[in-house]
Amino acid sequence: MGNNFNQKEKNEFKENKIKENIEKEIYKYNILFIGESGTGTKTSLIKRIIEGRFINIKNNQKEKSENIVFETYNKKIMLYLIDTDGEESRREFNQKYFKNADCIIMGYDVTNIKSFNEIVDYWYKKVQEFNKTNLIYLLGNKIDLKSDIKVKEKEAQKFTDENNIKFYSVSVKKNINIQKFLNDLKSSIENDTNNKINNGIKGTFNGNPSKECYKVVLLGDCGVGSKSSLVNRLKGNKFEPNISSTCSGSYITREVSLNNGKNVIIDIWDTPGQEKYEPILKLYLKDSDCVALGFDITRKTTFDNIKNYWYPKYVENSGINLIYLLGNKIDLFEQMEISENEVKKYCEDNNFRYFETSCLIPSGIEEFLQDLAYELFKR
Repeated sequence: MGNNFNQKEKNEFKENKIKENIEKEIYKYNILFIGESGTGTKTSLIKRIIEGRFINIKNNQKEKSENIVFETYNKKIMLYLIDTDGEESRREFNQKYFKNADCIIMGYDVTNIKSFNEIVDYWYKKVQEFNKTNLIYLLGNKIDLKSDIKVKEKEAQKFTDENNIKFYSVSVKKNINIQKFLNDLKSSIENDTNNKINNGIKGTFNGNPSKECYKVVLLGDCGVGSKSSLVNRLKGNKFEPNISSTCSGSYITREVSLNNGKNVIIDIWDTPGQEKYEPILKLYLKDSDCVALGFDITRKTTFDNIKNYWYPKYVENSGINLIYLLGNKIDLFEQMEISENEVKKYCEDNNFRYFETSCLIPSGIEEFLQDLAYELFKR
């Protein structure tokens, strides 16, 4: 809310938002896409769902990472479409994506027997091991390549019938049976969601005025520690010294209790720190309530990049008016390469809120989280 609104108008605005949320009964729903690389039933299908068109994704594109999260909405449900990397070397990604999935879509290439066998011998076994959902789909893609088909539909149908899995033969490229599959998926998700809501399973945001939900995105160079390490610390309250740089997106949800008795739910999104992920970064910033820019106090270049790259490129014209600057590794204060006065002046000039943190000790993290929750709720 801007300063042009009086208190009465603010209250009316809030009441209207609460009514809207009650009508929407928004429910978070995680859909996990799994299978080998190049089948077209993960990244290309997600692109088809979101953008309504086919986009050819080359196998060597490194943007296909462990999890690329998109958001799409219908009247009641917020969908998180999670794309997984099918490469052998990166299969053992965090088990939470299996555990938290409400729906799983397994895909294979009908012209590639190996991709189908991998579903049967590897992926489905992982599903059985880590997930209890009863909403599972198998998609056989590239049926437009009739002369090259190696996996007979009867074989796939036999596997799905034996395991109570829904099956569709599709062509993502030619848009064959995609709408039929999506109509079934939509109906199944709505039924599943309604059952969960009726049974009181957590995950609904039904306009309860005691709870507010916000989206926060972390930006900054790789290796500064104020993104992946911060998320990791908030997730398990522990520090991982050898955590790898993020080449994908992930998020955690924290619920923070305020002194006024209200509870604030914050989705904190970790993002890739490389320029080549620009399209993904812009997607993450969509509908965000806050951005936290992180730098390493022992590396001046990471602070300079905030000023010269991250802020002007992604944040300055985004319309997001709550921005934090996080100076991480305060435990290495004696190695600080940046003047405190320079940092504070930069924050004052741009109306940023500044916190010094350490994911190792830890220090400043809970203070940042409490301040963040209060500022989000206040605004």
